[in-house]
Amino acid sequence: MIKNDFSTQNTCIKCGVCCQKNGPVLHLIDLELVRKNILAPDSLVLLRRGEPAMDNISGKLVLLKKELIKVRGKKTGSWTCFFHDTRTNLCLIHKNRPFQCRVMECWNPQKITECYNEKTLSRKELLRKGSAMEEITLMHEEKCRVDSFMNLLRIEISSPGKKNQELNEMIAFDRQFRKTFQKKTKINKNCIDYYFGRSLNELIPAMARFIRSLSDT
Repeated sequence: MIKNDFSTQNTCIKCGVCCQKNGPVLHLIDLELVRKNILAPDSLVLLRRGEPAMDNISGKLVLLKKELIKVRGKKTGSWTCFFHDTRTNLCLIHKNRPFQCRVMECWNPQKITECYNEKTLSRKELLRKGSAMEEITLMHEEKCRVDSFMNLLRIEISSPGKKNQELNEMIAFDRQFRKTFQKKTKINKNCIDYYFGRSLNELIPAMARFIRSLSDT
């Protein structure tokens, strides 16, 4: 478990704790970093509205009320920041680090709390309106809505077998859509989650945890 005592701290000591816990969510001010490819598509992941995600302020799993773009984890199953150098505990893009990293002061959490959800970046700012890419993402969103999938999963958990076929059909469509897109565009596989978010199949564990947490309260 990552631990540190910030009670007597008043400056960054380069311990790497914040980087190991999570990568930053991007804000509008970070748009230039994306356009310059400092934050390239293969280093980012889309979090879609309605999916469960850990709120770094409350420390709880919440359903996202809006779409977010986030620096991905170094490996599947971990949210250690993609740009964290585990050997040195330093940031690989420190001079061009995102807004949340620049305002983050572990000894003074109030600073990031005040701007955590303000002016965040989404696909709306990244994709040109009317472009083929916008059309493709909208098509995927229509067929693979997170809230629709979540509702089916909620029913399936309470009544096993009732929505299993519909869930499998959505998962299969999502999987084939991504596979076809990658084949036609020859895009790096790691860029898929930047355009379409994580696969429905990958979201199931977090969704199930969130659904079960509601029944426990």
